[in-house]
Amino acid sequence: MDVKTKPSLKMAQKGVGKKCEHVLRTLPEWFGREDSLIEYVSEIDSLDTYTAWDGNELIGFFSVNYHNAFSAELHVLAVHRDYHRQGIGRQLYQTIEKDLRTRALKFIQVKTLGVSANDVNYEKTRHFYTALGFYPLEEIEDFWGEGTPCLIMVKNL
Repeated sequence: MDVKTKPSLKMAQKGVGKKCEHVLRTLPEWFGREDSLIEYVSEIDSLDTYTAWDGNELIGFFSVNYHNAFSAELHVLAVHRDYHRQGIGRQLYQTIEKDLRTRALKFIQVKTLGVSANDVNYEKTRHFYTALGFYPLEEIEDFWGEGTPCLIMVKNL
């Protein structure tokens, strides 16, 4: 599907986990572990979640976790498979970054599967974050358990 008009973006809202679940389920390469998917859905409800809509259909979201007065984390994010490569993720991120700057935050981070996992899908993910200006900070081998190295990427706001 192509977005005929620019998607409408909504600023931070809470309680949208169930609506976001549908988007996550279109991306089993990233969200194929049922236990993790269910945990993400429940966490989304308590986080500020920025959303993108095509009419009444939720097509993407980014949930943000605030760690302290200086830093926030992109906790979970996804764009519906049918809407990939249309700039929606970039638009959502730019909205978030602008909002975080108005709140005077200094840093933003994201955790993703590390390079050493050799996963082609997460290679695309890391490329996306790099294109947004994130830099790899550290890969932690046992952060999420054996075989799932965590790469922490950061950006100065």
